[in-house]
Amino acid sequence: MKKLLSILIALTSVSIVSMAQNANIDLKTLQLPEYTYASRVHDPVMIKQGDTYYMFTTGHGVSIQTSKDMVNWESGGSVFSKETLPKWHKSFIPEQDGHLWAPDIFFHNGKYYLYYSVSAWMNFDSSIGLATNTTLDPSSPDYKWVDCGVVVSHKNHVERVNVIDPNVIIDTDNRMWLFYGSYQKGLRAVELDPTTGKMMNENNPEIHVITNRLGEGVFIVKSEGYYYLFASEGRCCAGNESTYHVVVGYSENIEGPYLSKTGGRLLDGESTMFLKGDYEQPGRGHNGFILENGELKIVYHAYTRVAEGASLLGIRTVYQDEDGWPTLENTGKLLPVENINLKVME
Repeated sequence: MKKLLSILIALTSVSIVSMAQNANIDLKTLQLPEYTYASRVHDPVMIKQGDTYYMFTTGHGVSIQTSKDMVNWESGGSVFSKETLPKWHKSFIPEQDGHLWAPDIFFHNGKYYLYYSVSAWMNFDSSIGLATNTTLDPSSPDYKWVDCGVVVSHKNHVERVNVIDPNVIIDTDNRMWLFYGSYQKGLRAVELDPTTGKMMNENNPEIHVITNRLGEGVFIVKSEGYYYLFASEGRCCAGNESTYHVVVGYSENIEGPYLSKTGGRLLDGESTMFLKGDYEQPGRGHNGFILENGELKIVYHAYTRVAEGASLLGIRTVYQDEDGWPTLENTGKLLPVENINLKVME
């Protein structure tokens, strides 16, 4: 265990050094790989309000970037400032410094729901919180993020699962589900109350085991009656040494079991490759999705060699292959999507 911790600490140090070295690179002067944009991001999710795209990412207080075209991005501040960070963060994890991870954003019941991770490196006393806002436009007099507190945490969870990386799906039957977890014991799902956005039966929630070790950064997309689970595997956060990639599995039921294309169970570690790295970008992963005018796009971060391993924004269109599976190959047929909370607000 001590050896493992030493390796993890070393990897973190490499990542921090790498970020420090590439922080001053002018990305706009670089010849970036296809599908890559000059924006430093980690764990991105995206939504549109009016004529503006809003991207939420890991960062202090949850970082925000904005764009009119998905190509040119600028800072949009953060959800929480030092002054507005909820006090429960530090009461749960004393070393919490306001750096919040892996958000998810969607519109529901007249409000924007933002789920986010409260954690610290190698601290599995992690939690998922919820904040809401009636608008994403900071110039609006109604713009105000309201923290709604804890949704799932190590305190109301029966296992030592790493409670991070939320994704919420509102199904076509209007039932609301939260998926979360990481390599620490894998992925889980729990049903939420669509009125409050919190867990159903908070005192005795039914936790569904999705995987035992596979993946992190889970995201569920429903297509033609099937649930497709996307998750990231491999080595994250190590610049050009990263091996991050996205895998996919499917299920007829939202609670699982999820299967690979060849029928293997994700519970047994089986999966199907969806997005992998290459020489230009050794690691690609931790995806979100955005749907606009019937076109589904995967939004992810990619450790990019020409940018000295910096984690940059990637966006690609999702198609459907001849077997009905999601693919990034341009088959000429867009993947049909049923998640009601993936619809872009105009």
